[in-house]
Amino acid sequence: ISDLALILAVAGITTLLFKRLKQPVVLGYVVAGFLCSGNFLLKGVSDMANVDLWAQIGIIFLLFSLGLEFSFKKLVNVGGPALLTALVIITGMMCTGFMAGKLLGWTSTDSVFLGGMLSMSSTTIIIKAFDDLNVKKQRFTDLVFGVLVVEDIVGILLLVLLPMIALGSDINSEALALSTVKLIFFLVLCFIIGIFLVPTFLRKITVFLNDEMLLLITICLCFGMVLL
Repeated sequence: ISDLALILAVAGITTLLFKRLKQPVVLGYVVAGFLCSGNFLLKGVSDMANVDLWAQIGIIFLLFSLGLEFSFKKLVNVGGPALLTALVIITGMMCTGFMAGKLLGWTSTDSVFLGGMLSMSSTTIIIKAFDDLNVKKQRFTDLVFGVLVVEDIVGILLLVLLPMIALGSDINSEALALSTVKLIFFLVLCFIIGIFLVPTFLRKITVFLNDEMLLLITICLCFGMVLL
């Protein structure tokens, strides 16, 4: 309880400050995390295991809230430009990170990892910043969201490839193919459930729903997808 009180109190102060400065509130959350980590003037949290659990729950709700605003139709409309833009960004940043690592005297493996990290963007941070700046309704945000989705998919593939490179083993084509098939299957399953099954189910039980029941069902769907 004391750790949670510390985190919420510091987060409240920092977010008010950043709001006053007309900056994205999410930056205040980042600063609050730094202040509560024990690496600054504050003593910091005492039980990191509890903080890790709260962080996971927070990320679940944040991603779920972003998903509520996701439009598959808009993503299809920007599919071509988003794919091309994402590939250019990923390739460019991978090469830049690799060359930067080499200039710093790092090994090839470390340089590849640096390029991989630099090529990824934080979907949650960017979308949250758009929300705070009230620009989510702008036309360019659909393209940005499409780029972020492609980057997330490539990021999952990198999570399979980079450990193989780090261990010095040959790239296992079977493992890569299996991971790709799993990813595609899960995405298709999510779309089927989210676009067809869930709306149909909710329409059929609308007459029985009140606010409390709708909240309960929504949270159940949220954690059910996490478990899956």
